[in-house]
Amino acid sequence: MTTLKNLNKNFFYATFANCLFFVNFSCFFLLPLFLDDNDFTKSQIGMIMSTFGFSSILLTPYTSTLIDKYGKRLLSLIALFLMILSSLLFIFISQLEIILILRVIQGAAFSIFFNASSAIASNSLEDKDKQYGLSLFSSFTIVSYFLGPFFAEKIILILGYTEFFIYAATFSCISFSLMLFVMDEESDSEIEASSFFLIIKENKLFKILFANFLLASGFGVVMNFLSLFLKERSLSIGLFFVGYSIVVSLSRILLSKKISSKNIFYKILIMLSFFSITIFLVPEINNIFHVIIFSVVFSFTYSLVYPLLSSIALTGTSKSLSGRIFGAINSSFSIGVNVMTFFFGFIAEIYGFNIMFKSSAIIIFLGVFLLYFGERGKFK
Repeated sequence: MTTLKNLNKNFFYATFANCLFFVNFSCFFLLPLFLDDNDFTKSQIGMIMSTFGFSSILLTPYTSTLIDKYGKRLLSLIALFLMILSSLLFIFISQLEIILILRVIQGAAFSIFFNASSAIASNSLEDKDKQYGLSLFSSFTIVSYFLGPFFAEKIILILGYTEFFIYAATFSCISFSLMLFVMDEESDSEIEASSFFLIIKENKLFKILFANFLLASGFGVVMNFLSLFLKERSLSIGLFFVGYSIVVSLSRILLSKKISSKNIFYKILIMLSFFSITIFLVPEINNIFHVIIFSVVFSFTYSLVYPLLSSIALTGTSKSLSGRIFGAINSSFSIGVNVMTFFFGFIAEIYGFNIMFKSSAIIIFLGVFLLYFGERGKFK
C-alpha cells in the first residue's frame, strides 16, 4: 500500500508549490469586487472574468507542448513570474483593455503552471503510487481556496486593494522559491504543437476526457448557480463550501489508496452516476439541513473522479508525454465548466433553476450510459 514514505522530495515540492500558486489564483475570485468599485459594468466584469478561462483553454495545446519541449521546471518558473507580475500590475492599472491583457496572461500562466506542476508530481511517482499520489496532490488545491478568498476578503475590507494584490502575489513568490529546488527531467526540443492532438488519439484518451468533461459540467453548474438558487430560497451557501472543502480533502487523502485499480473505470462511472443523482435532487433543497447533506454527498461523489481519471491516463505512459496529457485532462475540465455553464445559464434564464439542474444531471447520466456501453462493446 502506498504511504507518504513512497513519495519523494520532487513530489512534495511540486505539491506545495501548486497549492501556493492556487492561493494566488483563487484570490482573483474576488476581482469583481475591485472591478465593481472601479465602476465597471456587470457585462464588462463578466467579460474580464471569462477571459481567463477561455485564454487557458485556447492556449493549453501550445503551453502543454512547451512544457514537454523545454522542461517543466523552467516553464513553471516562467509561469510563476508572469503570475506575480500580472497580479501586481493590477495595483497600477484600471483600463479595461489592459486588464483584459492581464487576464489573458494569467490564463496562460495558469495553463502552464498547473499542467507543469501536475506533470512533475506525476513523473515523481511510480505507477503503483499514482492513484494515491495524484489524489493527495489535488487535495491540496482545495486547501488553497480557504487561504485565498477567505483571508483575502478580510484584507480588502481592512487594508484595501493594493495590499490584496500584494497578498495574492506573495504566494506565487513563495511557490517560485520552492520550484527552484525541483529536479527536472530531460526535455525534448523536437516536439511540435500538433503532437498535443496526436497524443490524445494515440493514447486513447477520449473516454477519460469525456468522463472528465461530464464531471466538469456538473461541477460548473453547481459552483456557478447554487448560490443564486439558494438565495431565492433565503438560504446561505457558506456551509456548502465548508463541507465541500472538508469532504473533498479528506476523501482524496484517506480513500484514494483504498480503491483497487481493478475495473477502475467502471468504478468511476458509478461515482459519476451518483454524482448526477445528487445534482438532479438540488431542487429538493428547502432548508439548511438539506444544504449540509447535499454538500457532503455532492463532494463525496465528486472528490475522487478527477484524480482517478488522471492516474488512469498517466499510468504506463512516458514521462515525456505527461505535460501534454495533463494539458488534455485539464482542458477537458475547463471546457466542461465554461462551455456548459454558459449553456445552462440560458436554460436557467428561460426555464428556471429547477429545470437547469435536472437537465445537467440527465446529460451527465446519459454520458455515463454511453461510456458504459462503449466499454462493454470493446470486450465483445
